[in-house]
Amino acid sequence: MGKTENKVDWSKVSEYEQALNEYSAAKFARIKVFDPREIVRNAKQVREIVDEDLGTIRYVILSYDDATDIAEKYTDNKERSMQYLFRQLAPANEGLKVEDIRKMPYEVVVRLLLKLQREGSFFPPKTPKPSPNGSMPTQEPKTSA
Repeated sequence: MGKTENKVDWSKVSEYEQALNEYSAAKFARIKVFDPREIVRNAKQVREIVDEDLGTIRYVILSYDDATDIAEKYTDNKERSMQYLFRQLAPANEGLKVEDIRKMPYEVVVRLLLKLQREGSFFPPKTPKPSPNGSMPTQEPKTSA
């Protein structure tokens, strides 16, 4: 058997080391630092989501104080829902009154409540990551016990 020489290609080592450092720097740059003041600023911004039937819905995120205030003042779930919806829509829709929400068709109110609860959250929805074979994961159907 012949003797094989294991030579280290130092130029490749340096190249891989530089690539690893660049990858690490990019990864750390994406990590956010929690800033409570920035969270408050971002929460006050008017947001938009699109509904295929209603169109663009403009709303704001309720603060902890707003949500607590509503929960404490309104013990009836229907009235509480009206207040949540009103306080989310009013800042982005000048002149809107609670009575306007009460006059909306039931189906519209329910859709708005569900849409804002599901898609109108502070945190953007996470997109599912493809599996190693490249296909997107499917959601497991819920089964009743």
